Amino acid sequence: MEFRYLATFQTIVREGSFTRAAEALSYAPSTITLHMQHLETELGFKLFVRQGKRIQLSTAGQALYEQIDVLLQQARTLEQTMREIAAGETGSLRIGAIEPVASWCLMPLLAQFCQEYPNMHVALEVTGTRFICQRVAKGQLEIGLCSPPPAELGLTFEPLLFEPIALLIPTTHPLAQVQQVTPADLCNQRLLLTGQYCAYRETIEYFFTQHGLTTRPYMEISSFDALKQGVQAGIGIAIVPARAVTPAPEGTVLRSLSEFSLTLPVGLIRSPQHYVSRPILEKLIMELRTRAG
Repeated sequence: MEFRYLATFQTIVREGSFTRAAEALSYAPSTITLHMQHLETELGFKLFVRQGKRIQLSTAGQALYEQIDVLLQQARTLEQTMREIAAGETGSLRIGAIEPVASWCLMPLLAQFCQEYPNMHVALEVTGTRFICQRVAKGQLEIGLCSPPPAELGLTFEPLLFEPIALLIPTTHPLAQVQQVTPADLCNQRLLLTGQYCAYRETIEYFFTQHGLTTRPYMEISSFDALKQGVQAGIGIAIVPARAVTPAPEGTVLRSLSEFSLTLPVGLIRSPQHYVSRPILEKLIMELRTRAG
């Protein structure tokens, strides 16, 4: 149903005739007649009954007229909302991100956006790569900031940065005194790793396998904060994103692996099927590229 037909109907009733409605709306009389024909066809009933040269509302027409102000106000409100969404002034953003990039990269940008667009609702899901990819693939998140997605999901991946992975070691541990820690030094050590399906964990295990070594986690902990506390308590050595533990907490030291660059690629994922370009979303993506670069 076109709302202009409803506006024409309202004007006819207020002006008392098709002719005066045409003059008020600067339409040709034939246009007024055509609007009413379309509206009656869509609604399935007659809106007017003729009594000689005069027209009168039918029962259905009277019922429609009693609601016409509400309908047109809702239509105007909807049009305004759509314009604001198109301009990026309102609406919502649905984003997924892994840590620590969610905290150090994304949150400052979202804080800036909330200042610029106070009517924008933001939903940020901070979780693992697999869950983010599944949500983006289903159209439940607009974009994701995570490691490369599984190929079978058909998502696009735009690399933005390489997240360095480092060792967090208790100051009481012998390796805390070693400046050049090698992968071989970690054999038979009590390692604290993230959960089995974490992208960082998968990267670490792949790295060790490539160098003919094995990792047997002494403890699996899904929280970076809990990992740090585990190292502070002297439970073992954590292999974690460097940004998640910088600066190193009290009682710990941060070390990189000697002669090796252990990193996790992190980038922007989108679904070609569900992604809808919007000014505010494109602006956020541009800011992400700048900040990550």
